Amino acid sequence: MSRVVAVFLLILPGTTDARTDFARLEQLAVAEYGQPAVATIKAWRAMIEKNRKQPDLTKLERANIFVNDRVLYVSDTIVWGETDYWATPLEVFGRRRGDCEDYAIAKYVSLLLMGVPVQRLRLAYVRARMGQQTAAHLVLSYYETPTSDPLILDNLIDSILPAKRRTDLYPVFSFNHEALWMGEERNSAGDPTSRLSRWRDVLQRMRQEGIDPSLIQPAAKISTSLKKPKSSPRNTAKSRPPSKVTAKHQSSSKKTTAKKSTKPKMKTAKYHSSSQKIAKR
Repeated sequence: MSRVVAVFLLILPGTTDARTDFARLEQLAVAEYGQPAVATIKAWRAMIEKNRKQPDLTKLERANIFVNDRVLYVSDTIVWGETDYWATPLEVFGRRRGDCEDYAIAKYVSLLLMGVPVQRLRLAYVRARMGQQTAAHLVLSYYETPTSDPLILDNLIDSILPAKRRTDLYPVFSFNHEALWMGEERNSAGDPTSRLSRWRDVLQRMRQEGIDPSLIQPAAKISTSLKKPKSSPRNTAKSRPPSKVTAKHQSSSKKTTAKKSTKPKMKTAKYHSSSQKIAKR
């Protein structure tokens, strides 16, 4: 998002390219979800390995389309029987259903596995404007450079757009597996795994399933000088046809949850969001 300030991190050796025990993932997939899930995990692995040497923009496009095309939007109450559950890639590919944070997490892990540096990736909690109303939503943002306008990967559309063109999104906070940023603050607001319980839990479950443990190891942090970007990264992805988006999301149910001070209580068919997307602190 254009108003989210880029803060970059120095990472420990060995944490740039997370690795996955795909054999273990396939064993778990067949045991818990059956052969169709194994086929999806194998296709995911093939997509990752095929694109490791591609430019970052190509990796973004491939990961965005792969997850968007294979996961149907369905609310957590239907899929998991909970109002707010954050799924691992194995869980979301196993059931082939999920909501906004499940899409974003699967894309985040996919890009790490393809070798995109963690400094360039953040899961971004936003308020999405719908007319005179706003709704909670989670997207994945990518910073090409420390001063770039981030690119936004969303589950609602296949187009990967610069944040300045997503004027419908208002940033609240962002995080990856190493740091947490609040609004426009330049420095980290702390360890995300201590502030966001659901994020900590999903990272631990990923490790148990075979995701490289580096995903939950903290690293040294440093902020950089900030300048206004000279130009926005080029967008090469194509928009998803409106009819496809409508069909993809019409099966989900709206969530009704208690209001919290950090975000408004909203219900909207388009964004399928909950006002309890901020995890326990």
